[in-house]
Amino acid sequence: MRSMKRPRKPVRRYRSLLFPGIALLAVFVFWAAFDSPKEVRGETDLFEYGGLKIEITNVREVGQDFCNDGGPELWEYPVYTVYPGASVTVLEAGMLRQSGGKPFPQWFFYLDPGDERLDVVDGMEPVELTPEVVGMVDGDGDVWLLRFEVWQADG
Repeated sequence: MRSMKRPRKPVRRYRSLLFPGIALLAVFVFWAAFDSPKEVRGETDLFEYGGLKIEITNVREVGQDFCNDGGPELWEYPVYTVYPGASVTVLEAGMLRQSGGKPFPQWFFYLDPGDERLDVVDGMEPVELTPEVVGMVDGDGDVWLLRFEVWQADG
């Protein structure tokens, strides 16, 4: 007597995914090694004062400091502590107009070595905040608008 069982269909096995998996992993490792994104830490703050509008990236914290402009009153200004890689983008420079109509800068970045200045103008490239960029000052150079400190992690 013959068996009444149905014949089994052959089971198709999946082909190995080992080689495609290793190839994909190698491509990812190669990409990550050469195109690693910059670490973005901190927040982005907007600073506005008298026609000046700037955006500061990688802000760790904002403190306050005081200075005296020669008079009896103290001037309070913010001190931005930023992570390395921070930058300032000028959104509006608040340029002043001379009688001839030519605009000139009302504010500038104060650079420490050599007491240099970098004028703040409309359409300028973002400024990377390094320890040399101390802060921003009004056109007369009398009072601080704001100061920058680049935070360095201990160890």
